[in-house]
Amino acid sequence: MTAYIIRRLMQGVVVLFLISAVTFFLINLAPGGPSSAVSFQSTAAEREAVLKQYGLDKPVMVRYVDWLSQAVRGNLGTSLNQGLPVARLLAQRAGATLELGLTALFLATLGGVLLGIVAAGFRNRWPDHVVSALSALGMAIPGFWLGIVVIIVFAVHLGWLPTSGVFSVGKQFSLADRLRHLALPAGVLAFTLMPNIVRVTRSALLEVTHSDYVRTAHAKGLLPRVVLLKHTFKNALVPVLAILGLVTTVLFSGSVVIESVFGWAGLGRLAIEAANGRDYPVILGVTLLAGAFVVVVNLLVDLLYAAVDPRIRHG
Repeated sequence: MTAYIIRRLMQGVVVLFLISAVTFFLINLAPGGPSSAVSFQSTAAEREAVLKQYGLDKPVMVRYVDWLSQAVRGNLGTSLNQGLPVARLLAQRAGATLELGLTALFLATLGGVLLGIVAAGFRNRWPDHVVSALSALGMAIPGFWLGIVVIIVFAVHLGWLPTSGVFSVGKQFSLADRLRHLALPAGVLAFTLMPNIVRVTRSALLEVTHSDYVRTAHAKGLLPRVVLLKHTFKNALVPVLAILGLVTTVLFSGSVVIESVFGWAGLGRLAIEAANGRDYPVILGVTLLAGAFVVVVNLLVDLLYAAVDPRIRHG
């Protein structure tokens, strides 16, 4: 197991290297390139000085090697727009994105698994049809549109929840205030993530239901809920974990839209600000952090496979 983890971590390092290289060179292929970020300087001499300060006057390959040599030491460069270290900006915003993402993932997993169990338990009956309709809506409705709708309904008309922000400005921190600000963005993000979990849970349960050991358990007179929880659901966990891994990897891309709609000061909103301002060091930092997150999540999911199903571990 240790050798497997080390091998996967080495593969992750290679993946991060490729992500950084592709992102770096794509940024430089964009119209104007990173040098356009300093075009606001009034004179040619000032622009030349800023370009030299940030090393933008060097060839692309030289700049990438310089950036990579610093990145492996933990120095991701300096923001062109804010003049702050990129690592500091990422640390300031990562907490908010982690809070939003984990809350949405918990809600999506809980709701998706429960609805999948209901749909499988009432196959081809009205509860199954209702769950299928909700799943179709979740996959069809764009997250930004749903976010705008819930803001109009719950924040503007009803006044139950705030429209945007992570906390109320000028008020002392409280858990209730934080949860009120978290409710709408986390709920919308969870609703967009949940349909895939519902569908996979339902399919996995129905597939396991027709297995010989499940029929034997029913023949022994075990209660249906005991068969469901002890035999059926446990053996259907592997595909559910697989979809959770995929959902978690797209969590960041979904949070970019949700954070923009709800004014949530996280990494997604930082990425949008950096893209609009052509702040390429911040774009590189956010992309690299998102790639590292995906690598770690995939490794954890693979380890959970072995914990749930001993056959995978022995294999």
